[in-house]
Amino acid sequence: MGFPLFEVRMSTQLSGQFRGRFEIKVDPKFRLTLPAAFREVLGSHSHSPMVITNSQYQGKRCLDVYPFSEWKKLETRIAKLPQLKVEVQNFQRFYLSGGHPIEADSNGRVLVPPTLRSYANIQTDIVLVGFANKFEIWALETWKGLFENLAQDFNQTLAAISDMGHDNDK
Repeated sequence: MGFPLFEVRMSTQLSGQFRGRFEIKVDPKFRLTLPAAFREVLGSHSHSPMVITNSQYQGKRCLDVYPFSEWKKLETRIAKLPQLKVEVQNFQRFYLSGGHPIEADSNGRVLVPPTLRSYANIQTDIVLVGFANKFEIWALETWKGLFENLAQDFNQTLAAISDMGHDNDK
């Protein structure tokens, strides 16, 4: 038996952002099924296009997935930057040009494009990582190594984040 009022409050408070980590399997056609929590974020837009692109963190390759509305905001922000700066051009060439429109089917499955599967070494076992306005897709083994490193450095990270909060107190 649940607590309906608590559940309603929680779903209202948590809606609108991708949260959590989900280990899932890719099917033989290289489709992944979006977790219910992610489909809830997409809400009525679950059949709307999303954009998937190549990414990386600490030299480890992954994929980023944005609802199309968030991708458009990113494109708009980048378009306002000085287009002759080499860093802006590099970002556009690497990140924006890798963007592929995708759409979930009626079962909440998304097909990962072959070039991006290859880039991020997506095989069978993957992890979806909620990241507020987007989510990341990692090969499970790559994620495990990265997560272990993050866990080992967490005390330093926590101290740095704690120090950042003091800047806002002034």
